[in-house]
Amino acid sequence: MVFLLSCLFRLLLWTLLTADLSALNLAIGVGLALLLPHARGPRQPLAPTLRALLRSLIAVPLAYGEALALIGSGDREEESWIERPASDPRHRLLIFLEVLAITLTPFTIVLGLSNGERGPKYTIHQLRPSRTKPEEVQP
Repeated sequence: MVFLLSCLFRLLLWTLLTADLSALNLAIGVGLALLLPHARGPRQPLAPTLRALLRSLIAVPLAYGEALALIGSGDREEESWIERPASDPRHRLLIFLEVLAITLTPFTIVLGLSNGERGPKYTIHQLRPSRTKPEEVQP
């Protein structure tokens, strides 16, 4: 079951990267999904993995909306560093899906994963449209 989900996810990523749903391109994607090495290690918990996958898929339309908001806001941005709780670092697929969902957001990137007092957390750098209107320039 995990092998099938892994191959389907790889095929999804392939079709998103190539933006081509022709039979030849799908055959190449299936071939790559089967031939690329699969992760070995502890089994991934199914429920958190599916939640992280859903969050990654939902992040795509949200990223488009945020990109349009940033385009319409002009040149002013507010820069901030935030911390967000992370999954157990032993589950590499969960970490990958969480980082993917975060970095799909325009002008947002994960700077690192660290252990805090309350467990692992991501340090995230982000730019957001400024809430204030630009000052009028007097001639």
